Amino acid sequence: MKKICFILAFSGLYSFCRSQVPVSKEPRHHNILENGHIRLLDVHIPPGDTTQIHIHSTPSIFVILTNKVKVGSQVISEEKRARLNPADDENIWFEGFYKQPRIHRVWNSDISEYHVMDIELTNTKFIAIDSPIRQKAFTLLFDEDPVRAYRLSLANVLKIPITERKADILVIRLTDSKNNIHINGKSLLKMGDYIYIPSGKPFEIINGEDGKDEFGFFELK
Repeated sequence: MKKICFILAFSGLYSFCRSQVPVSKEPRHHNILENGHIRLLDVHIPPGDTTQIHIHSTPSIFVILTNKVKVGSQVISEEKRARLNPADDENIWFEGFYKQPRIHRVWNSDISEYHVMDIELTNTKFIAIDSPIRQKAFTLLFDEDPVRAYRLSLANVLKIPITERKADILVIRLTDSKNNIHINGKSLLKMGDYIYIPSGKPFEIINGEDGKDEFGFFELK
Protein backbone atom coordinates (compact mmCIF):
# COMPACT_ATOMS: atom_id res chain seq x y z
CA MET A 1 0.00 0.00 0.00
CA LYS A 2 2.81 2.41 0.91
CA LYS A 3 4.53 1.56 -2.35
CA ILE A 4 1.38 2.34 -4.33
CA CYS A 5 0.96 5.69 -2.52
CA PHE A 6 4.60 6.55 -3.21
CA ILE A 7 4.19 5.74 -6.90
CA LEU A 8 1.03 7.82 -7.13
CA ALA A 9 2.67 10.74 -5.30
CA PHE A 10 5.80 10.54 -7.47
CA SER A 11 3.65 10.33 -10.60
CA GLY A 12 1.67 13.40 -9.53
CA LEU A 13 4.84 15.34 -8.75
CA TYR A 14 6.40 14.35 -12.07
CA SER A 15 3.26 15.40 -13.93
CA PHE A 16 3.17 18.70 -12.03
CA CYS A 17 6.82 19.45 -12.80
CA ARG A 18 6.32 18.65 -16.47
CA SER A 19 3.34 21.00 -16.61
CA GLN A 20 5.53 24.01 -15.76
CA VAL A 21 6.80 25.83 -18.84
CA PRO A 22 8.90 28.99 -19.38
CA VAL A 23 6.58 31.93 -19.83
CA SER A 24 7.69 32.29 -23.46
CA LYS A 25 6.35 28.77 -24.16
CA GLU A 26 2.97 29.31 -22.50
CA PRO A 27 0.37 29.23 -25.34
CA ARG A 28 -1.41 32.48 -24.39
CA HIS A 29 1.90 34.40 -24.35
CA HIS A 30 2.58 35.17 -28.03
CA ASN A 31 6.16 36.02 -29.00
CA ILE A 32 5.81 38.97 -31.40
CA LEU A 33 9.38 40.29 -31.28
CA GLU A 34 12.72 38.79 -30.27
CA ASN A 35 15.97 40.48 -31.22
CA GLY A 36 18.61 39.55 -28.63
CA HIS A 37 17.74 42.60 -26.54
CA ILE A 38 14.13 41.86 -25.62
CA ARG A 39 11.51 39.17 -26.00
CA LEU A 40 8.12 40.86 -26.37
CA LEU A 41 5.24 38.61 -25.32
CA ASP A 42 1.72 39.71 -26.23
CA VAL A 43 -0.58 38.02 -23.70
CA HIS A 44 -4.28 37.41 -24.32
CA ILE A 45 -6.39 35.49 -21.79
CA PRO A 46 -10.03 35.13 -22.92
CA PRO A 47 -12.92 35.32 -20.41
CA GLY A 48 -13.09 32.18 -18.28
CA ASP A 49 -9.72 30.91 -19.46
CA THR A 50 -6.62 29.95 -17.42
CA THR A 51 -2.97 29.84 -18.43
CA GLN A 52 -0.73 26.86 -17.94
CA ILE A 53 1.56 26.96 -14.92
CA HIS A 54 4.53 28.94 -16.16
CA ILE A 55 7.84 30.35 -14.95
CA HIS A 56 9.06 33.96 -14.96
CA SER A 57 12.84 34.03 -14.46
CA THR A 58 14.07 36.82 -16.76
CA PRO A 59 14.00 40.50 -15.68
CA SER A 60 10.77 41.84 -17.13
CA ILE A 61 8.52 44.85 -17.59
CA PHE A 62 4.81 44.19 -17.26
CA VAL A 63 2.39 46.45 -19.12
CA ILE A 64 -1.26 45.82 -18.22
CA LEU A 65 -3.44 47.05 -21.07
CA THR A 66 -6.81 46.04 -19.60
CA ASN A 67 -6.27 46.74 -15.90
CA LYS A 68 -9.97 46.76 -14.95
CA VAL A 69 -10.46 43.11 -15.89
CA LYS A 70 -10.96 40.75 -12.92
CA VAL A 71 -8.18 38.17 -12.82
CA GLY A 72 -6.68 35.81 -10.27
CA SER A 73 -3.36 34.03 -9.84
CA GLN A 74 -2.31 30.79 -8.19
CA VAL A 75 1.28 31.32 -7.06
CA ILE A 76 3.33 28.15 -6.64
CA SER A 77 6.55 29.92 -5.77
CA GLU A 78 7.91 33.48 -5.80
CA GLU A 79 10.33 35.78 -4.04
CA LYS A 80 8.96 37.63 -1.04
CA ARG A 81 9.43 41.27 -1.85
CA ALA A 82 8.06 44.77 -1.51
CA ARG A 83 7.33 47.09 -4.40
CA LEU A 84 10.74 48.52 -5.20
CA ASN A 85 9.55 51.39 -7.35
CA PRO A 86 7.14 53.80 -5.65
CA ALA A 87 6.71 55.60 -8.98
CA ASP A 88 5.31 52.46 -10.62
CA ASP A 89 1.70 52.92 -11.54
CA GLU A 90 -1.00 50.29 -11.64
CA ASN A 91 -0.24 49.06 -15.13
CA ILE A 92 3.53 49.46 -15.73
CA TRP A 93 6.12 47.89 -13.43
CA PHE A 94 9.45 46.06 -13.37
CA GLU A 95 10.43 42.79 -11.71
CA GLY A 96 13.99 41.48 -11.72
CA PHE A 97 13.46 37.88 -10.54
CA TYR A 98 17.06 38.13 -9.34
CA LYS A 99 16.73 35.79 -6.35
CA GLN A 100 13.85 33.52 -7.23
CA PRO A 101 11.56 33.01 -10.22
CA ARG A 102 7.81 33.26 -10.06
CA ILE A 103 5.90 30.07 -10.84
CA HIS A 104 2.17 30.60 -11.22
CA ARG A 105 -0.87 30.45 -13.41
CA VAL A 106 -3.37 33.21 -14.16
CA TRP A 107 -7.10 33.04 -14.84
CA ASN A 108 -9.62 35.52 -16.19
CA SER A 109 -12.88 35.58 -14.24
CA ASP A 110 -14.30 38.55 -16.14
CA ILE A 111 -16.44 38.85 -19.27
CA SER A 112 -13.73 40.81 -21.12
CA GLU A 113 -10.36 39.66 -22.44
CA TYR A 114 -7.28 40.23 -20.28
CA HIS A 115 -4.51 41.81 -22.37
CA VAL A 116 -0.93 42.25 -21.11
CA MET A 117 2.51 42.88 -22.60
CA ASP A 118 5.33 40.96 -20.88
CA ILE A 119 8.68 42.42 -21.98
CA GLU A 120 11.49 40.02 -21.09
CA LEU A 121 14.83 41.85 -20.95
CA THR A 122 17.12 39.17 -22.34
CA ASN A 123 20.23 41.33 -22.85
CA THR A 124 22.82 41.06 -20.05
CA LYS A 125 25.55 43.34 -21.47
CA PHE A 126 24.24 46.65 -20.20
CA ILE A 127 25.53 49.98 -21.49
CA ALA A 128 25.65 53.47 -20.01
CA ILE A 129 22.87 55.52 -21.60
CA ASP A 130 21.99 59.21 -21.79
CA SER A 131 20.54 61.19 -18.90
CA PRO A 132 16.76 60.86 -18.49
CA ILE A 133 14.54 62.71 -20.93
CA ARG A 134 13.39 65.99 -19.35
CA GLN A 135 10.34 66.93 -21.35
CA LYS A 136 6.88 67.77 -20.07
CA ALA A 137 5.23 64.82 -21.83
CA PHE A 138 7.55 62.27 -20.13
CA THR A 139 7.02 60.99 -16.57
CA LEU A 140 9.91 58.86 -15.30
CA LEU A 141 8.61 55.68 -13.67
CA PHE A 142 11.74 53.70 -12.80
CA ASP A 143 15.40 53.35 -13.68
CA GLU A 144 16.71 49.79 -13.27
CA ASP A 145 19.89 48.02 -14.39
CA PRO A 146 18.37 46.76 -17.68
CA VAL A 147 15.82 49.51 -18.47
CA ARG A 148 14.55 53.01 -17.86
CA ALA A 149 10.80 53.50 -18.17
CA TYR A 150 8.54 56.50 -18.70
CA ARG A 151 4.86 57.17 -19.19
CA LEU A 152 4.50 59.34 -22.28
CA SER A 153 1.34 61.48 -22.37
CA LEU A 154 0.30 63.24 -25.56
CA ALA A 155 -2.41 65.88 -25.24
CA ASN A 156 -4.09 67.61 -28.17
CA VAL A 157 -2.02 68.42 -31.26
CA LEU A 158 1.56 67.77 -30.30
CA LYS A 159 4.85 67.11 -32.03
CA ILE A 160 7.87 65.89 -30.06
CA PRO A 161 11.21 65.66 -31.85
CA ILE A 162 13.87 63.73 -29.92
CA THR A 163 17.54 63.56 -30.85
CA GLU A 164 19.25 60.21 -31.16
CA ARG A 165 19.69 58.24 -27.93
CA LYS A 166 22.33 55.71 -26.89
CA ALA A 167 19.66 53.22 -25.85
CA ASP A 168 17.36 51.19 -28.05
CA ILE A 169 13.78 52.41 -27.58
CA LEU A 170 10.53 50.46 -27.29
CA VAL A 171 7.23 52.38 -27.35
CA ILE A 172 3.85 50.71 -26.66
CA ARG A 173 0.49 52.43 -27.01
CA LEU A 174 -1.57 52.16 -23.79
CA THR A 175 -4.85 53.69 -24.91
CA ASP A 176 -7.53 53.17 -27.54
CA SER A 177 -8.84 56.27 -29.28
CA LYS A 178 -9.51 57.59 -32.75
CA ASN A 179 -6.22 59.47 -32.78
CA ASN A 180 -3.65 58.29 -35.27
CA ILE A 181 -0.24 58.60 -33.63
CA HIS A 182 2.84 58.53 -35.84
CA ILE A 183 6.32 57.68 -34.59
CA ASN A 184 9.01 57.89 -37.27
CA GLY A 185 6.26 57.56 -39.85
CA LYS A 186 4.73 54.40 -38.36
CA SER A 187 1.09 54.59 -37.31
CA LEU A 188 0.24 53.34 -33.83
CA LEU A 189 -3.53 53.07 -34.12
CA LYS A 190 -4.69 50.98 -31.18
CA MET A 191 -3.81 49.83 -27.69
CA GLY A 192 -0.89 47.40 -27.79
CA ASP A 193 0.61 48.70 -31.04
CA TYR A 194 4.37 49.21 -30.69
CA ILE A 195 7.51 50.39 -32.42
CA TYR A 196 11.14 49.40 -31.78
CA ILE A 197 13.74 52.06 -32.55
CA PRO A 198 17.44 51.08 -32.61
CA SER A 199 19.97 53.27 -30.82
CA GLY A 200 21.46 56.23 -32.64
CA LYS A 201 18.35 57.08 -34.64
CA PRO A 202 16.56 60.42 -34.12
CA PHE A 203 12.79 60.14 -33.98
CA GLU A 204 9.67 62.22 -33.99
CA ILE A 205 6.31 61.64 -32.31
CA ILE A 206 3.29 63.29 -33.89
CA ASN A 207 -0.23 63.42 -32.49
CA GLY A 208 -2.16 64.95 -35.34
CA GLU A 209 -5.55 65.25 -33.64
CA ASP A 210 -7.15 66.58 -30.47
CA GLY A 211 -7.34 64.26 -27.50
CA LYS A 212 -5.08 62.53 -25.02
CA ASP A 213 -3.12 59.33 -25.61
CA GLU A 214 -0.61 57.52 -23.45
CA PHE A 215 2.35 55.26 -24.12
CA GLY A 216 4.89 53.18 -22.29
CA PHE A 217 8.32 54.45 -23.36
CA PHE A 218 11.30 52.23 -22.53
CA GLU A 219 15.03 52.90 -22.92
CA LEU A 220 16.84 49.58 -23.05
CA LYS A 221 20.34 49.49 -21.57
